[in-house]
Amino acid sequence: MVKIRNIARKFLGRDKIKSIGKEYWESAASGSVEKAMKRICDGFTREDFETKKESIVFVKEFQISSRDEVLELACGMGRTCRWVAPKVKQYTGVDFIPQMVEKAKSYNSSFLNTKFIVNDGRTLSAFQDNSFDVVYCEIAFQHMTKDVQESYAEEVYRVLKNDGFFFVQLPKIEFYKDPTFALSKEEVNDLLRKYETTYIGNSSAYHIVMAKKLNLA
Repeated sequence: MVKIRNIARKFLGRDKIKSIGKEYWESAASGSVEKAMKRICDGFTREDFETKKESIVFVKEFQISSRDEVLELACGMGRTCRWVAPKVKQYTGVDFIPQMVEKAKSYNSSFLNTKFIVNDGRTLSAFQDNSFDVVYCEIAFQHMTKDVQESYAEEVYRVLKNDGFFFVQLPKIEFYKDPTFALSKEEVNDLLRKYETTYIGNSSAYHIVMAKKLNLA
């Protein structure tokens, strides 16, 4: 698979490869929740994330409270909602694949403080400025084209409250051996130039970036 991606990247470019992926995500959302999750999570099962602590929601720096309003960007089927919703005032998930959102609603139907919204895949226009205490994006940011990453970096900054945090999970090139879906620290720092960034966690497969919104006014 990596060899095929390397050839495709040579002729198409990294962003072109990513831009043709919507059909894959629509297909990945079909079938049972468990099978779909395994496809979406690069072979990791839900149990892997619980036992290996590969998720943002398990790092000690991911501090949330019963007063917080939390947004998950590219939430997919709401896999992490079950750990976040019981601890916060409101959990909101957005994704641009309607099938994903419907599964997320079904999968997390027992929580009364959650809502899932279909967005346009590049903005957070459904939300007002300074709406959220925490925004996070898990195993998704690397699949976005550069212009979408830049758009979301700006939009997250807009909807975050002052001193709010944006947590982003990105694959380690040492684990995936594929630069198509990896961002260098220089690229991350440029995208998140309006934030104060810190690398956290000890995941074997992912970097986790904790980005604090800076009040530039």
